[in-house]
Amino acid sequence: MKDSKFLRALNLQANSKPPVWFMRQAGRYLPEYQKVRKNFSNFLDMCKQPKICAELALQPIDRFGLDASILFSDILTIPDALNLGLAFHEGGGPKFSNPISSPQEIKKLMPFDVNNLGYVFKAVEETKNLLPKDIPLIGFCGSPWTLAAYSIEGGGSKDFKKTKNFMISHPEELQEFLEILSHACYEYLKQQVLSGVNALQIFDSWADLLSATELERFSLKYTRMLAHLLKKDPITADIPIILFEKSPNKKMVDILFKEITCASLYWQEDIQSIAKDFEGQYAIQGNLDPKVLLRSDELIWAETQKICNIMKKYPGFIFNLGHGITPDIEPSKVQVMIDATRQ
Repeated sequence: MKDSKFLRALNLQANSKPPVWFMRQAGRYLPEYQKVRKNFSNFLDMCKQPKICAELALQPIDRFGLDASILFSDILTIPDALNLGLAFHEGGGPKFSNPISSPQEIKKLMPFDVNNLGYVFKAVEETKNLLPKDIPLIGFCGSPWTLAAYSIEGGGSKDFKKTKNFMISHPEELQEFLEILSHACYEYLKQQVLSGVNALQIFDSWADLLSATELERFSLKYTRMLAHLLKKDPITADIPIILFEKSPNKKMVDILFKEITCASLYWQEDIQSIAKDFEGQYAIQGNLDPKVLLRSDELIWAETQKICNIMKKYPGFIFNLGHGITPDIEPSKVQVMIDATRQ
């Protein structure tokens, strides 16, 4: 896959035009996705159909000619495999019927068995079979902290009050759970690599819940543990790792570490400033505000080219959104963004 612009960028090699893909590129904003989705009342049931996942992963590749594909799955597959009773029903977010409510429930957790997630690895294989040979596939997981936050809260939340209270009342038990999740993420990502993914992304989707001190203690410590496990394993040692931190209360220059290949920047980050700190060390992915895609074609073009012009001499730049694409965005607006990166 030596002709992949995406993999070249991860290797800090220059491209004449930046590779482009975007977070949640397969999903609710696409009419072809909606046609498939209406056949399933529970989103997770759809995620457990490998051929369907491969079809969904290919939809944005077929429509837009993007430079990378990402596995169609969900970040909460690991808590589901730990028997926390995950379900997604129409019109609602994730809900756990057996959330972690006490330290004793961490002690009683069933051991993580990666084979319980065989449907994900089959989805990788099915997707690789359908993808053009020069398009790499990105595998992913939620960060240990993000998985813990959902598992304790019992679903999504505006303030994650239950999780924060658990963190204050039971910090040692929370760290025990985070260590369990770190090893589970390692096994999970390793098997994705064995199944055929070409790069990995870790989503720290709830980094913004934590102060700088808490971020270090409850999130970054375990992300580092996960990355270290991957890099010391011969099977995963050479696989690039991308890290996405959502609005962290810490500078990116103080967050990244040697095992990380690429910083995927939240839309509020100053990409120009970060590029000065990271040049020659890390690839950078980002970071258009998805809300820009709700505006005029002219503004989308201007804001996209603004980022591309800032980064045009940066070896290792990948154009992406600074967060996942939202369901209210028209595919035609996405095409304007892509055309602007390739101008």
